[in-house]
Amino acid sequence: MRILIPALLAVMAVPVTFGPVSAAVAQTAADCETQIAGLRTTVTGTEITAKNADRERDSLLRTLQAASTELSKGKNVDAATKLGDFKVKVQQLADAGRISSTDAATLNTQADAAIACINGLAAG
Repeated sequence: MRILIPALLAVMAVPVTFGPVSAAVAQTAADCETQIAGLRTTVTGTEITAKNADRERDSLLRTLQAASTELSKGKNVDAATKLGDFKVKVQQLADAGRISSTDAATLNTQADAAIACINGLAAG
C-alpha cells in the first residue's frame, strides 16, 4: 500500500486540461494598436449604405483614432471605452440597415479582441 499512495499523489498532482492548450502570451500596447489598425482596415472596406456613408465611415474611423490616441498615452481604460463607443455606433448602423449584420458582427468581434488586448495590459 505504501507504493500506491506516492503513485496516487503523483497522478493527482498532474494538471488536467480539456480542449486545446494555448500558452498565455503577454501582449503589449503595440499589439493592441495593431489590432486597432486592422479594425481601421476592416472599416475602410465595409459597405455602408446611406447617403451620408462617408460621414458614417469617418465617424467610425475618428472613434478608432481616439482609441489609439488614448492607448498611446497609456490611458488604457479610456482606449477600451472608445472601442466600446465604436461598438455602439456599429450597432446603430446595423439596426438602421446601413451595414450588414455580418459586417457588424465582424467589426464587433475585432473590437472585442482589441478591448481584450487592452484589458490585458496594466491598468492605465
